Amino acid sequence: MPFSNYIYEYYDGITTGKIVVGKWVRLIYEYIVSGLQNGLFLFNAKKANKAIRFIENFCHHCEGRTDLLKLELWQKAAVSLIFGIVDEDNVRIFREVFIVIGRKNGKTLFASAVIAYMAYLDGEYGAKIYCLAPKLEQANIVYDNFFQMIKKEPELSELAKKRRSDIYIEESNTAIKPLAFNAKKSDGFNPHLVVNDEVASWRGDGGLKQYEVMKSALGARRQPLILSISTAGYENDGIFDELMARSTAFLKGGSKERRLLPLLYMIDDVEKWNDLEELKKANPNMGVSVSPEFFKE
Repeated sequence: MPFSNYIYEYYDGITTGKIVVGKWVRLIYEYIVSGLQNGLFLFNAKKANKAIRFIENFCHHCEGRTDLLKLELWQKAAVSLIFGIVDEDNVRIFREVFIVIGRKNGKTLFASAVIAYMAYLDGEYGAKIYCLAPKLEQANIVYDNFFQMIKKEPELSELAKKRRSDIYIEESNTAIKPLAFNAKKSDGFNPHLVVNDEVASWRGDGGLKQYEVMKSALGARRQPLILSISTAGYENDGIFDELMARSTAFLKGGSKERRLLPLLYMIDDVEKWNDLEELKKANPNMGVSVSPEFFKE
């Protein structure tokens, strides 16, 4: 039986046991599916599929190979959640997306593809997109990845111009820029998209303040997004812990968050760190971009 969307297809795989996920991923999909069934929000297949099609037809790998990205089911479901879950005015529900995932599962590539879609096709004129990190060289990782990605696609690269401090797309007056922490200077921002890479390494207070500044600046946009992607980290009282605490409270039903989308690909049982089945929970790309042999070693 064909599914009406990738969210249902992925959820079916989870519930039938074909797909191994941890408890937090199971909980977010239970929440979404029941929300769709109870009319808490709607699914716009056109919006979701437009983003998926763009990524698969225009976004290239940029390390070790240059072919087009082929999204796995878990990634198609994630893109469908981010871009396809809307309210009755057809405005996207989720403003904050928090993805925690094991190494080598293509998180930088995924972030770059989201940047490309929101820069080229999201329909926001004058969009400002920031790649944010404590230091500029860290912020440059996703930013450069995005630039390499669009360079491989003539249709995208001819519209983009690399300037000294940003990449500019004249057609939609959009600028994509890497940014190091400076909460004092961030007040004038009006971001359409902020990508925070590897937030587990953002220590203490600086990251919290910077995140809050960016979050409060989203208000002027119609469908803004903060995307934070990280491998699981150690507690350091920073933004990673804050997002983790908010996400797990929400998933346990203990908060009324409406704008937060946590996709926490983590193992449930730390004692089983050497069990391949358990490791699948943190590595949805096992067998695709990461081989089981890599873990055995």
